[in-house]
Amino acid sequence: MGVFGKMFGQHEQYPELSGDHAAARKLAAIQSNLEELTGKVSEPMEVIPSDDGAYVFIGKPPKSFGVAWIEGGAIKSFKTLMEEHGMTGPEVNALSDELREVYVRYHDTEHYHTKIADKDIVVTPSEPMEVEVREILSRMH
Repeated sequence: MGVFGKMFGQHEQYPELSGDHAAARKLAAIQSNLEELTGKVSEPMEVIPSDDGAYVFIGKPPKSFGVAWIEGGAIKSFKTLMEEHGMTGPEVNALSDELREVYVRYHDTEHYHTKIADKDIVVTPSEPMEVEVREILSRMH
């Protein structure tokens, strides 16, 4: 399924993420952080697992979305960048534009669905996508 399925919330058409998949093991390592995040977010979530955390697109990318990430046992967001690093609205918008381009570039990447704290989420276990998102965000702090 492509971008349109994701935009209309058709997560159930993705295959279930099996417990023995490497992405499932990465998510298990940050389970409590993901549960905390799902408790705070009502919009759809798409998680890109990494070796030491995850990147989460929230909302309806590529049009309207936010991003959170789990790093060092903490949940961070655009708001965190603005507060901790003095980023301005235009800087955050530029960051969003870069992340949107990455999201669109990997729209046909393999996706799965799983549940975290009874919330359906999409999981995109793409190392190239994860690397690009990490590089963009690391320039900001």
